[in-house]
This record gives sequence, C-alpha cells and structure tokens, in this order.
Amino acid sequence: MNVPWGSGEFRRVLVYGLQRSGTAAAHFLLDRGVEVIGIDRKPASELDLGTLAESPGFSTLASDSLALPVGLDGVVVSPGVPLDRPLLQAARAAGLPVIGEVELAFPFLGGPAVAITGSNGKSTTTLLAGEMLAASGRDVAVCGNIGTPICSVAGTAPGKTFVIELSSFQIESLVHFRADAAALLNVAEDHLDRYPSFAAYGDSKRALFRTMLGSDVAVLNADDPETLKVATDARRRTFSRLSHGLDGCYLEDGSVVEVDPDLGQTELFRVSEVRLAGVHNLENAMAAALLARSLGAGPAALSQALARFRGLPHRLERVVEANGVAWFDDSKGTNPAATAKSLEGFADRSVHLILGGINKGADLGVLAPLVRTKAVRLYLIGKAADEMATALGNDAPFEHSETLARAVESAAAQAKSGENVVLSPACASFDQFQNFEDRGRQFQALARAVVGRS
Repeated sequence: MNVPWGSGEFRRVLVYGLQRSGTAAAHFLLDRGVEVIGIDRKPASELDLGTLAESPGFSTLASDSLALPVGLDGVVVSPGVPLDRPLLQAARAAGLPVIGEVELAFPFLGGPAVAITGSNGKSTTTLLAGEMLAASGRDVAVCGNIGTPICSVAGTAPGKTFVIELSSFQIESLVHFRADAAALLNVAEDHLDRYPSFAAYGDSKRALFRTMLGSDVAVLNADDPETLKVATDARRRTFSRLSHGLDGCYLEDGSVVEVDPDLGQTELFRVSEVRLAGVHNLENAMAAALLARSLGAGPAALSQALARFRGLPHRLERVVEANGVAWFDDSKGTNPAATAKSLEGFADRSVHLILGGINKGADLGVLAPLVRTKAVRLYLIGKAADEMATALGNDAPFEHSETLARAVESAAAQAKSGENVVLSPACASFDQFQNFEDRGRQFQALARAVVGRS
C-alpha cells in the first residue's frame, strides 16, 4: 500500500527532521508500506528514535549529506527545519513535492478540520475550541503544534473532528490542506530571526486561508488590522472587544454577543464565565466560540466548556500569593505583543516585571507605553538584558538581574502588598533554559521557595 498525495503517490520518502512530528510522519508512512529515509541535524547515534530505528523499511542519511537519495517520490519536512536548506532546495529543483506532516496527514482525516494560528494564544484557543466542540457532542482530536502530531491521530475511524494548532512554520509547507473553519488570532512581531520581514511573517500566517472555499468559515480578529488582510473565499466572521461587527461576535454589557446577518443576535456567554486572567483570554474565548459555532455548537456547550476550562500552564498562570503580593508565570510570553496583552489586565503601577532572554528580532520598544503605565520596576535577565535596558530604561526603574533566581529574590524584597510579580519575558528562553516550560517551572519553584521563607 502506498500513500496518495496530489495527483501521485508516495512509495519512497525522505523525512527531514526526526523529532516529534518527523518521527510521527515516518511511522505514518511506514505503517502504509512506504519506504522512509530519515535525516536530522543530529547524527543518528544521538537521536532517540525508539522503535523507528528497528522498523523494516527505515534508514537514515548522514546529518551532513547534500545528495538526494535516488528514487524519491517526495520529502516530508519538520516545522523546525528552514525550507532553504540545500537538500530541500535540491528536492524542489528535482521537481519533488516538499510538504509538512500536516499536509501528509490531510487526505486521511475523515472528518472536519478546524485550524488555529496567530502569534499568540494559539494553544489556549485550540484547546478551548476542542472543549467546546466536545461539549456539543463531537468526537474531537486536538492536535498539531499543541503537542500531538496530526499523523498520530489521522487515519482513525471516520467522523472525528480535528482541532489543529498551526504555527507559521507548519503553514509554510501546506499545499492542498483546507480547513472547514480557521482562525487567525493576531499577527505581531515574532520569529523575525527566520523571516526576512514582518510582512513575510504575516503572509506566512495568512496563507492558511488561501485554499478555503465559500462554504468554509474564516474567523478574524477585527481589533488587529493585520488579520483583516487575509484573502480568502471563505465566509469572514470577526470577533472584537472594541467594536460591533456585521458578522461574528462582540462585547456588550458584560456579554459576548453573536450577530448573524440571517439569524440576528444570540448571547454566547457572559464575560464572567471566562475564568482565565487577561483580556487576551477573552479574545481567545471569542475566537474559539465562533469556530465551535461554525460546526454547530450551541451556547450551552460553550458555557459548559468555559466552566471546566482551567487553561494551560505558563500562560499568565497565578502561582502563589503571600503578604498581598501575587506571583504570575507568563513564561509563554515569548514576544513583546504577548507580554503587552498580559500587562493590559493589571492595575497601573502594580507590576514587578521580569523580562529578557533571546529576542527574536522584535521591536522591544512597543512595550514602552504599557511599561510606563503598569510597571513598578523591571528585572532584566538573559542575552537581551542590555537591549531591554536601552528600549525601556527610560520608562521604569530597572536592574540587571542577569539570572531568574536573582530577579525573583530582588522582586520579593521590593514588592509591596497589592502589587504583582510577573514573569513575562517577551523573549525566547534558550539562552538559559531548555524551553519556555523549563523557564516557567523554575520560576514557579523559585517563587514558592521565596514566599515560603517570608
């Protein structure tokens, strides 16, 4: 058995990148009788391939190989691999399709696809949309960039609904994939270490909508002009905290109200039902609600999902409170726009803000107005500390803490009752931590320890 793709089929495939999505794609192909050759930037001896290493039909190329194996029908590339790698350029020059794991799985879904992308809020919205659809009675698989590769859940019994988080890296390698409903939550400066410009980054997000049909639904953030640049044949539905739209949902008197040109107005849920901190999480809930509504979920299902939804770790997560000081872990705030959204929800002059890490090419100065309004003091860590000081040093008192541990100790000594200590770094974590989860876990442990000594 071979795997169909486009107008042809795959019999021998190169899988480029052998981490989570790459190994899932390799297993998916092998299970369907396709020969797989794998390559990764790490030597095969350093990879944790598990049962893949012993699978018949699987072999590896040397990590520095520049020669394409003969007889290939296509290449499946992992999202972490830039598409300008020489081997991928050679594949395209040879006329081979270069696709991602999501594109590979698409013909095998057997049920509607709901896709979510954006610079910030993707995981929360994906999980919440999945909860809303499950509450409406659907059999739901939540997958994609959120952690479960789509190849791990594709090809199951028909009738499942797939709720898929997609990064810009994943969208780059889509060709035929089409979502029945898709949301673009926001577009803010991020990953400019990979993209040549902000415009190119935004285009990579908006490309998700190019294959959609008039029967599909595109959910867009009316408060973010970059999302409204989407070109699509799909029905456009907007969500907004700030204005009324003609088709979508908006905020009115403490309720989120849906307006439909044909059906009129419907109250979807009360703002008080959203238990997650931050105005951005209200926006995430509005987007999730419109996605769920596009597949028939009623207001009761939305409310049921909101009542049991507690959010994801490291997204403005309240960690501990002592002596009137609350501590928040927003380690997932890896770009300035995410940090700005988190700051919006705090009282003026109430935040001791821990910032820094690796800047991904973003303009840190966009934080200045909110830092000036919300921050009591800044604690700067990691490689971007000097850059942070230059961009924000005139907007709030600051110190070069250098490490997270020193920042926590200093903030604990200076924060007063009624104030908050917030880790929302506006940067990536890889200079001092394994990932944003590791950074968040360390912050939580340090916060609890310093509070325990008080």
